[in-house]
Amino acid sequence: MFVFKMIISILIIALSAYIGIYKAKKLKNREYVLRDMVTFLGLVENEIKYMMSILPNAYESSRQKLITKLKDTIGEIVVDMLRLDSNYLVDQSIVEHISKIEELTEYDKNVFISTLKNLGRSDLEGQINIIENGINIIENQIKEANEIKTKNSKLYRTVGVITGLMIVIICI
Repeated sequence: MFVFKMIISILIIALSAYIGIYKAKKLKNREYVLRDMVTFLGLVENEIKYMMSILPNAYESSRQKLITKLKDTIGEIVVDMLRLDSNYLVDQSIVEHISKIEELTEYDKNVFISTLKNLGRSDLEGQINIIENGINIIENQIKEANEIKTKNSKLYRTVGVITGLMIVIICI
């Protein structure tokens, strides 16, 4: 009976610690996705400005240099841009695919969605302004994400372990 209680106790502590570590990792991943989006927008800006690429081609060549989930998400959006005829359907695709990125807050998602939706709806100068505005907003979000990560990552891990210990102590 004692061995069984010890195994259950260890599992409870391990599970709560895992939850804390998962929350801390999610904060870290948010910053990576935001940084990847800044990289992506900078590359799209260069493609549009200097290579005179159309939007799907600029997206596709720029997404190849990404390292997070954003790479696959942008790839799905590019496929939909080439496949669908309607701007409305492309907008729905952007909303659908960006909304699937779990690491981002709703505000982050809204910035991504509005930036991607507005590209292609204006002239070259307007698109560059949209991209630069999006980059500025996202860079502010990166600063905020870094501060939150610094403050809360260790806290989540510690609270996870302590919560597991408290549950074990209460149950014993």
